[in-house]
Amino acid sequence: MQFSTPDELRNNEITIDFSKYLNNIKKNWLKISLFTLLCTIIATLTVLSITPSYRATATLLIESEQKKAVSIEEIVGIDSSKKEYYSTQYEILKSNNVAKKVINELDLYSVPEFNGQKENSSPSLKEKIIEFLKQFPLMKAFFPEKPEVSNETRQAALELQVLSIFKSKLTISPIRSTQLVKITFESQDPILAAKVANTVGKAFIENNLDSRLSATQQASGWITSRLQELKEQLISSEEQLTEFLEREQLIDNSGIDNLTSTELRNLTNRLSKATDRRVAAESLYNTLQKNQNTDLSTLASISEISNHPQIRDIRKSEIDIEKQVNELAKRYGPKHDKMIRAQAQLKSVQQRANNVVKELARGIEKELQSARHQESIIREELSNKKEEFQILTVKKTRYDSLKREVDTNSQLYNLFLTRQKETSATSDFQAANARFTDHAMVPLIPASPKKTKLIIASMFASLMAAITFSILISSLKNTIESTKDFEDKFGLIPLGGIPIVKNKKFKKKDLDNSIFFNQDEYFFSESIRSIRTSLLLNAVNNNRKRISISSSVPGEGKTTTAINLAMSLSKMEKVVLIDCDLRKPAIAERFGLKKNKKGLTNYLLMGSELEECLYRDEQSGLVIIPAGMLSPNPQELLSSSKFESLLNKLEEKVDRIILDTPPTLSVSDSLVVSRLANATVIVVKANSTKQNLIQNTMAKMLKHDILIDGVIVNQINKKSNSVEHGYSAYGEYYQAAES
Repeated sequence: MQFSTPDELRNNEITIDFSKYLNNIKKNWLKISLFTLLCTIIATLTVLSITPSYRATATLLIESEQKKAVSIEEIVGIDSSKKEYYSTQYEILKSNNVAKKVINELDLYSVPEFNGQKENSSPSLKEKIIEFLKQFPLMKAFFPEKPEVSNETRQAALELQVLSIFKSKLTISPIRSTQLVKITFESQDPILAAKVANTVGKAFIENNLDSRLSATQQASGWITSRLQELKEQLISSEEQLTEFLEREQLIDNSGIDNLTSTELRNLTNRLSKATDRRVAAESLYNTLQKNQNTDLSTLASISEISNHPQIRDIRKSEIDIEKQVNELAKRYGPKHDKMIRAQAQLKSVQQRANNVVKELARGIEKELQSARHQESIIREELSNKKEEFQILTVKKTRYDSLKREVDTNSQLYNLFLTRQKETSATSDFQAANARFTDHAMVPLIPASPKKTKLIIASMFASLMAAITFSILISSLKNTIESTKDFEDKFGLIPLGGIPIVKNKKFKKKDLDNSIFFNQDEYFFSESIRSIRTSLLLNAVNNNRKRISISSSVPGEGKTTTAINLAMSLSKMEKVVLIDCDLRKPAIAERFGLKKNKKGLTNYLLMGSELEECLYRDEQSGLVIIPAGMLSPNPQELLSSSKFESLLNKLEEKVDRIILDTPPTLSVSDSLVVSRLANATVIVVKANSTKQNLIQNTMAKMLKHDILIDGVIVNQINKKSNSVEHGYSAYGEYYQAAES
């Protein structure tokens, strides 16, 4: 058998072997079944002992718009258009206020389900034990007397307890996308469950009505008190307005705005005309001042003068007469009477024009003075009027302020008076914000516990827990349980397994040489023969005569394995068993020899003859070389050339040499001996040796180029071994045949 290196063992591909888990379940099926049965029985008894609980459900419809007699929502209403409105109503349903109303109405304080007291209850076992212990003075210190509690404190604690239990049994469940809400209550009494569910809905409706009625009454009281204040303010403002009118001798402010605007507009127009006249006179006067040395004909030609009305009339008359003279001159001569009269008329008009121009020039200054005087008078009058109108404006502003205050107080007073009458009229109107769509009915079937489901679930859960626990223990187990377990964990097939011996004879001492021939321990000797066969088959193609037997740590049964394997081989060959454990030798005692019996140490160190150190077992024919006397330097003896010569000498005379060596991880003696052997067998104790110790032992030997011929799993549970190999029935049949 070829072993892999530790690195190769670690790097092997990890695969999930489900058959391993199935075998684990098959192996532990009785334990799993018993655990499942026990848990199921306990669960069944527990479920049957649980008091059934009944659940009743009532359904409420919460109105989004409540019926109202008149519109007074500004005072006592809640805005139902808000999305938080329904959430608020659900929380009110869960509130302590509603819960307390139901508790008081149904007197749940006296119901044992809520007050925690059992009817006709006797003291519990715990209370009886405590009362018994209190009789001893030394035990009183451990059970101090509870202080006296007042009735008020006890009542408050009871109320809090009942309220807490009540709310834990109450469930408010709004139905999505509707205005419906379910009120569910769970109780041991089905009638009480239905009654509480209906009473909660009723209490919620009444609580809302009480809240609205209380708010209405508060609003009515506040409005009434506020109305009196507004009335007093209105009377005060009216009195101030009346006093102002009397003091200023006014009736009201009607016509003040129109009168003021009309007079100011007229004066402004007159001032504008007077200014135009003054400007025209100043222009004409300035023109005359500039042309005062000009002749009359030229002066008359000035546009400002020529445009004067009198000048225009005279100029028109002059033009008409000149036209007449021109017409007469065509028919008459200059001496003709008509011509003379016409010429005289023309001269008269021209003379008059000259006189008018002169007169106009003299009167233009007077006209300018008159225009200036008139403008000054009108401007002064306008200024006086503005001052007068400003005084009127101040009075009007004051009047408007007082009048506005009166109007405002009057409006507020009328508004509050209207609200006061509305509130008084609707103070006894109760508009419910919710109504029942379904009242809770008395449940006939308990809601919990679901006995059948719970029992099936507990059985399934316990089964899965047992299987999981079994697999988990097997997976986390860091030891080797059997040869199959070793093969699964290391990927190597061991030489075989040795069952545990439960003979009372060897309960307090190690196995001796008699166990191999004990008919009552047939399985033990048969497992040794099976291992012998595996070793011989491995040695068919080579001449390996030296076999060292070692282990990782002490107590794994390497000496027992070496003795019985040597005795088994001695039935077929000449075999020598050498005790190479010079630190804690045990082979001599197993064969009933004295500890000071000459052996290997005497031969190597003291020079004793080999024949003196040999012992022959008559029953098996096995030749034994005990360890002999204790040596201070066992490793040096085993490393000596004399020991190697001894092995060479024995190899010529016998067919097989079995070397019992110390544990590998404790001392290095086994490595020295194993280097001289042709093969090494490692003994592993089932359910004891850790996997890492086995790996370290194998790695240590491979590091020193020691050939490992195989592994023997020792002290395997007989049941596990028979399950894996399946030949226990054959062994029993063989035993029966021999007997």
